Amino acid sequence: MNRIVRFIALSLGFIPTSYALAAPHVLKEIPASLLGDASRQNVFVLAGDADGASNRLLIAPVQARNEDILLDTSKALPLTKSQYSSELLDSFSVRVLKGRSAVMTVVDPQEEEVLVKQRFVEAGDYIALVTNEEGNTVFNFNLLFAYNKGSRQFELKEVLQLVSDDSCDRSLVSVSELPLGTLGPITLASFNGLEALQKLRAANVSQPAGGYKKLMTVDSADLLDRALAAYRKGDSDSFKEMMSYTVMGDDAHGACSPESYIVKKYYYPQHPGWSNDLGFLLGEAGYYAESIQLLNAVIAHNPERTVAYLNLADGYWGVDDKQRASVAYKQYASRMSEAGKASRIPPRVSERSVEAPES
Repeated sequence: MNRIVRFIALSLGFIPTSYALAAPHVLKEIPASLLGDASRQNVFVLAGDADGASNRLLIAPVQARNEDILLDTSKALPLTKSQYSSELLDSFSVRVLKGRSAVMTVVDPQEEEVLVKQRFVEAGDYIALVTNEEGNTVFNFNLLFAYNKGSRQFELKEVLQLVSDDSCDRSLVSVSELPLGTLGPITLASFNGLEALQKLRAANVSQPAGGYKKLMTVDSADLLDRALAAYRKGDSDSFKEMMSYTVMGDDAHGACSPESYIVKKYYYPQHPGWSNDLGFLLGEAGYYAESIQLLNAVIAHNPERTVAYLNLADGYWGVDDKQRASVAYKQYASRMSEAGKASRIPPRVSERSVEAPES
């Protein structure tokens, strides 16, 4: 009998007496290194019981005996009727993701891996349970479990919601961190997938007024760094090429409406300076509508950020909205003067601050 088949049979309580013995159906087998050392494990998803109510999750060392099993549970992977259709099933998919310093790997609603700037694990793989709601391609949840050598348990470390654009090109617009208390302190051994699905659906409906904490993707951070470097070097071609990647849309759909995604994708409440810089660069690249949307969000949440008024005014000037430009230039000038920095106001501010007649 194949070693893996024999091990699974043993782990589920079967004593094989011949090679003809039926083994449990393996839906997925994922190689992993979950313990933060050189050891190797296999993560198995096994077909559930005849009632079809759940699948089984099993984790064990590659060279394993029955007593070496790290996890064996049939509660984690329920198969439940979709809220969109009684003919569809909702579940958790199982992924093994790579741990690295200061970066997490997560899975978006299009099932693509995404890197997020967030300290999670220093080394070793970790397990992600990703919600899979048939009929829902707009958002999902990632539950990330890492092995704790002290407790010898796979502990829940992150609860994340990933949201894609729902009106244009379906690309990712946000990764948000939910409080661990949303599901409570949980180990993978005690995790009840059916209860978790219900709590996550409730968390999606009853989000706090300011939303959940938004995390920055590595792609967004790197793109701004490269664009800013090209801008400072005066490399216009590279700069405009970099900035074109910030604008959502494709050949099939054309450019997406800035109102539909810019703030959701690029405004980070914990990093308003980053969002201001991107708003400035969008304007410098000629994406005035996108710049205006983002900078208005920066100012709405951070009215003390003086330079944002100048960047916003330049954006309005770029679309020939001289009345709004004049207002923003005056706000910028007033704040600079109050801060004792009147000598640093660019000449264009006074030149463009003349009231424009209403059309």
